[in-house]
Amino acid sequence: MTPIVHSAIGLLGWQKSGSEKNIKTLLLFILVSNLPDIDFFLLLLMESGDLQIHQSYTHNIFFIGLVTLFLFGVFKTGRERLSLFLVAVSHLVLDLIIIDPVAPVGFRVFFPLWNELFNVGIFPNFLRGNLSDIFSWHNVRTVTMEVVFFVLPIFYLCGSDAALQVKKKEFWKIS
Repeated sequence: MTPIVHSAIGLLGWQKSGSEKNIKTLLLFILVSNLPDIDFFLLLLMESGDLQIHQSYTHNIFFIGLVTLFLFGVFKTGRERLSLFLVAVSHLVLDLIIIDPVAPVGFRVFFPLWNELFNVGIFPNFLRGNLSDIFSWHNVRTVTMEVVFFVLPIFYLCGSDAALQVKKKEFWKIS
């Protein structure tokens, strides 16, 4: 999935968590929802074209658990912490349904304890090879499908309450 869908899931988790509705908690939920893809950005910074590294070390339940455990101190209630963990796990679930064209197909959900690769592969992937891939009709179709099947329903579930929160002055205060 693209960061658009992962970020929308972060928004939904933030909205339904019962946490303080401010920019800090929203950004934290969005960060956690996208965090497993940090390996992809590291590949770009290192100018390594080895996409086999993507989803190798950060797309597993142990990475998710450690990161969310580290961030639990930010939140006061179990509901907020559970929401943060579920948002992080949603990244793995969403990436499982993507058609993975790069060998090895799938990722190791239980790495380092179990090296079995998992992939369901029912949703089209987003091409990332070069600029012509990124701006291809395939990607336009993929992003359109993501918006229709994921983002719009998530915005509906969030309702107008999320928009109302952002309009409040208290939302923008970082404490």
